[in-house]
Amino acid sequence: MPDDVALVELLHQDLRNVTWPEPEVIRATARRRSRRSAALAAASVVVVAALTATLVDRAGAPPPAAGAVDGRGEIAAEAMLEPADIPVSTGERLSETGLDEPVRVDDLLQVCAREQGRPAEEPRSRYSRSQTLLEPPTEPATTIGTVLTQDVYRMAPGAAGRFVADLEGTVAACGAWRTTGQVYTERGMTGAEVVHRWYVAASGFAGDEALLLRHEASVAADEANGRPPGYAPLFEDRFVVRVGDLVTVLIPAGRLRTDLPMGQAPEGRVTEEQVRQMARVAAERMCVAANPGC
Repeated sequence: MPDDVALVELLHQDLRNVTWPEPEVIRATARRRSRRSAALAAASVVVVAALTATLVDRAGAPPPAAGAVDGRGEIAAEAMLEPADIPVSTGERLSETGLDEPVRVDDLLQVCAREQGRPAEEPRSRYSRSQTLLEPPTEPATTIGTVLTQDVYRMAPGAAGRFVADLEGTVAACGAWRTTGQVYTERGMTGAEVVHRWYVAASGFAGDEALLLRHEASVAADEANGRPPGYAPLFEDRFVVRVGDLVTVLIPAGRLRTDLPMGQAPEGRVTEEQVRQMARVAAERMCVAANPGC
């Protein structure tokens, strides 16, 4: 996928080419997915990329700099979800490790947070491990999409719990954030407000702490007639689970999306409860690397 700018692309598809006038918003959304964009653009050589990632994993990340916090170090590969844990079939898996990476949940939420006077920068992790599970290849060959992305971060002692609490505060501050954009209507291109709403749809279902964060984006009502221009709201879910000093962020995509009323899933997709169960499995797998363990 040449431009896997997730939220912007989804808005283009589901809200008929809603565009974002604020460059900061577009850049913020793109930052998180730039790594995935490069991976998907190189889908034709995905086996080579996966092999390279495996060799990097075996080599291991360098140790932290002198003066780093004592405790467990690099996150083991066993702490990540396996393809067998996913309730739909998957294709290739791309992975990487990192040091001192920002703990990212939703870059667009972070832009809203700054406007609400919340902390402007994400906290830093000591170690991180990330993976992207791709859709299985199809015949005839088509663009390969993403099934799931998972980031696991190791934070300083006590920081992981504070991060989850701060995240809930940020979500509460962004219950109705408005941006302006251009949308297509029967009368042609016109300006409209896009209303973003984040909220905690569920909590406490996995690990030491767990949040299901739901982002809803909808076009505000037309001032002329009081009715929205006919676009259904867009929903996007993120699962945040903490186990000890580890925090994982799960972003379901493609056939793992569960953004339908009443938890109903169309053919080929999954229910919200199935994805919650996947989050519980993720928490169990993190136990092998968490400090303290479980």
